Amino acid sequence: MRGEPTRNGFTLVEMLIALGLFAVIAVGALGLLRFSVDAELASRTKTDSIAAQRRFLSVWTADLAQAVPRAARDQAGVSHAAFEAGRDGVLIRLTRSGWDNIDGSPRPSLQKVEYRVTSTALVRAGYPFPDGAAAEAGAEVLPLTGPPTVRFRSKDGNWRDGWEPQLTTELPVAVELLVPQVGRPPLRIVSLVGANYQ
Repeated sequence: MRGEPTRNGFTLVEMLIALGLFAVIAVGALGLLRFSVDAELASRTKTDSIAAQRRFLSVWTADLAQAVPRAARDQAGVSHAAFEAGRDGVLIRLTRSGWDNIDGSPRPSLQKVEYRVTSTALVRAGYPFPDGAAAEAGAEVLPLTGPPTVRFRSKDGNWRDGWEPQLTTELPVAVELLVPQVGRPPLRIVSLVGANYQ
């Protein structure tokens, strides 16, 4: 006696429904994965940007806070003011104290530093000696999307767009740096200059 045949497998309609459900789930999972990857990349970019700004802020603030009223000479022996701004393509140039000598090299504890603007970054360069030496190659300390602007607060309490000191050892009281940012207001940094010498 033969009974009804047993069904092994799925009908075509059942297979199409299963494939359709799988496709919907796969598209949803792919969209979720894509969103997660995009969020991770955006978070990493933002974190890197904040870290770069904090590193720059610590170096910039330390350089300005340790500025000393000491004039310096260039390679040709020409004397320059203790604090210069907007000369020879340099944003600012100053002599600072507190240069640690970890390896015991024969050099002074004073360091002349300068900040230059390139098309993509703010570059910090140091000099091996305050007098008669050329600037080293320098390192990018802050990526830029546009040229920064700088202002100087003099002892009379006024902000000035340029720094023209009366004495070669005169330092500004503070420096304001405005760094343009894409889609946000400029980053404004106000730092005291030579806090121990005012």
